[in-house]
Amino acid sequence: MRGCLKSSLLLLLITAPSAIGQGSDETLFQHIRNNDLPGIKQQFAADPNQKGNHDVTPLLYAAAFGTADAVKLLIDLHADVNAKNSFDATALIWGATDSRKVRMLLDAGADVNAVTKKGRTALMVAAACDGCNDIVRMLLEKGADAKAKDGRGTTPLTLAAAAGDVESMRLLLAKGADPKAASDGGGTPLMDAVSTCNIKAVDLLISKGAKADTHISFAGTVKFGPIALVGLTPLMSASAYCHADVVKALLNAGADVKAHDVRNMTALMMAVSSEIQDPAVVRLLIKAGSDLNAKSVTGETALDWARKFGNREVVAALGGKVAPPPTITKGDQSGSPADSLQKSTTLLQKSAAEFFAQSGCAGCHHQPMAVMAAASVHAAGLPVDQSRTQALLKMMEEEIARTQENLLQRIDPGGAGDGEAYFLPAMAAADFPASPATDAAARHLAEMQHRTGNWHVGDVSRSPMQEGDIARTARGIRALQVYAPPSLKPDFARRISRAKDWLATAKPLTADDRAMKLVGLHWAGETAEQLKPHAKALLAAQRPDGGWAPNRNLASDAFATGESLWALRECGLIQPGDPAFKRGVAYLLQTQAADGSWHVASRAPKFQPYFQSGFPYEHDQWISSAATAWATMAISTGIEKEKRAAK
Repeated sequence: MRGCLKSSLLLLLITAPSAIGQGSDETLFQHIRNNDLPGIKQQFAADPNQKGNHDVTPLLYAAAFGTADAVKLLIDLHADVNAKNSFDATALIWGATDSRKVRMLLDAGADVNAVTKKGRTALMVAAACDGCNDIVRMLLEKGADAKAKDGRGTTPLTLAAAAGDVESMRLLLAKGADPKAASDGGGTPLMDAVSTCNIKAVDLLISKGAKADTHISFAGTVKFGPIALVGLTPLMSASAYCHADVVKALLNAGADVKAHDVRNMTALMMAVSSEIQDPAVVRLLIKAGSDLNAKSVTGETALDWARKFGNREVVAALGGKVAPPPTITKGDQSGSPADSLQKSTTLLQKSAAEFFAQSGCAGCHHQPMAVMAAASVHAAGLPVDQSRTQALLKMMEEEIARTQENLLQRIDPGGAGDGEAYFLPAMAAADFPASPATDAAARHLAEMQHRTGNWHVGDVSRSPMQEGDIARTARGIRALQVYAPPSLKPDFARRISRAKDWLATAKPLTADDRAMKLVGLHWAGETAEQLKPHAKALLAAQRPDGGWAPNRNLASDAFATGESLWALRECGLIQPGDPAFKRGVAYLLQTQAADGSWHVASRAPKFQPYFQSGFPYEHDQWISSAATAWATMAISTGIEKEKRAAK
């Protein structure tokens, strides 16, 4: 979810103004953005320290969005390497993930321990990058403080653990970093290390004295109340996504298997409330003494949670049986596909606006999904309220803009990149032009990529929208592809190539995985012939009722069906006249409600305060909104392609 929906430090993040403004800054720095070296020299030879909005200098801008050559040119023009913007950020801090830039800035006298108003240093920014251990070493050799803490108590070691960079962790520990240091909210390096499921990182921290029995004491507050992740332990986070080796290491280090968070959720409940269920983890937790009869505050046991996902081996381990899939609820079957799309699009746009009015922020399941649905319907030649679409786009851009300085300092606005990964592809679908906000979001997302090529978030379950690295990586490819600042395109191209290689070998477990792997490889440049095996696998998962199920153990639903059909159409691997497409659309039309919505039951443990977004189905409203968007996109792509063929 976006920052307003999942952030341990929301109050510190959402009020920051844009670091780089529109208008004058775009003109001032356009030569740097385009890597026009002669233009840079001509413009800044007389005064290389001109200032834009928030006192951003050319060198600062080049450190973030320019090439290393641009940085060198500005240094040669005697730009002040220690100039600060109004947030006290320096070029070294903004450019701390580029080894060439860092080396040049340090050689020119950059202050290695400069601190922003939020307490961030260049070492923290570098440590937050997986694969930047050479930069971490360089900064430490120049005297960077390995024990520094930012305004929320986060240390370089915690950031390196969250990135999964064991080499950086070792360097920091060797310089005296505290493996037990806790942030203001109770987060520790070990808590962040388990989010990457990196057993080497976990073992390293435990060997250095990290405690496994810590817990989150404050997870942030949003408009309608506190985030319900208080009490979350490393074992709980590890149980949801990690293999048994990580869970065993934590248990051996003294983790309490019976501990529960503020929702009374236990590690066992976490282990069975995600799509990535590992029976070995479940058996290990049971053997360690998990209470099978413990109930959450909503009265649900681990068995109740397991049944929502239907893994027969897991359910059996808990002493239960899988219930038969529910009968499909027939919806309003009257009207044409065009009528269906008009109703669903209107509902999505209204609900997305209401969601923002209620919460004050953009959510992955509302604004970006509604924008993509509206763009698809518009492409089909059907009427869409474009003013509503533009308003939703503005909400997303403004949300990025107000956290822009945080992005440049590698302060996560919530969701560990999931927000940006939803926003940018949706903006691309609506042909939203690049801006300083999209530049910052794309750069932030690029730097969250792991060296293996994928994007990963592993803290709490958000099934089915934000559970798999395959979907994250596909969206990351699209975001970097469309919104790469010109000067960073070569670097982004290399990142996309790594993502493509990772995606090619990733093994899909769910319908979301299969659909997004297909689309991600398509976006990355795979040919139709290369995509055919993946399309075949996705088509093979279609059920006799015409729909697709979230996983092999569950019944068909609109989310999986809409996403699967859309993916096949996006890649041009199925035609509207094909039997599979017709059966899929028929399933969707038969299950749509009279108000234009589709209902999908939520199966993600809730940690957000409840509020009404204007979409039906109460506690199922957010996932149902996303499902309705997918269904809308699937149906409309059939109409769109038919019209193009006729022309």
